[in-house]
Amino acid sequence: MRDLLAGVTQFQKDTFPKKQTRFEELAGGQSPEALFITCSDSRVNPELFTNSEPGEIFVIRNAGNIVGRKGEADLGMAATIEYAVKALKVPQIIVCGHAKCGAMQGLMSPEAVASLPEVGKWVALSKEALDDQSGDPNTDRLTQLIEANIRLQLRNLMTFPEVAEAVEAGRLQLHGWLYDFATGKVSVLTPENNLFVDSNVRIA
Repeated sequence: MRDLLAGVTQFQKDTFPKKQTRFEELAGGQSPEALFITCSDSRVNPELFTNSEPGEIFVIRNAGNIVGRKGEADLGMAATIEYAVKALKVPQIIVCGHAKCGAMQGLMSPEAVASLPEVGKWVALSKEALDDQSGDPNTDRLTQLIEANIRLQLRNLMTFPEVAEAVEAGRLQLHGWLYDFATGKVSVLTPENNLFVDSNVRIA
């Protein structure tokens, strides 16, 4: 196993000096460009694949990037959303799922998490996604469910009054992304047809 403390030493020796000015600026406060809600999966590194610098994205992670509706979301998620929208006034929230998500596999096949009761209860918050038929039928069932879960969490975000108010006032935009760590590609949810397209196509 890699020595993580050795990594800290390497960071302090090589990386920190190159970014020291940035960190000193951030000591005075933060103004991130987005609240980034994604999965805890170790293969997902949002700062890396968005090429973000320190202070640019405000990140919260959990198994399955599950938000939950207002009142059923866990306290950490609810508090983070409230702080990001009301205190930091982020202009966008991104819900980012990822390929081969174990949480969504557990939702699709409950027997796979039978020995993990807390995981089972957690992913069950997304059971509504199982009924979503709006995905691309040419993709596999797991990918369809991952996409459906992203759509569901975007709807759940709108049950938070601070989010709904900011969206309706034009101060906040919500986005759905799907990251494939095997290819490095990001697909984005398009409001026109509620489907995911390659981010490069969307930018063009």
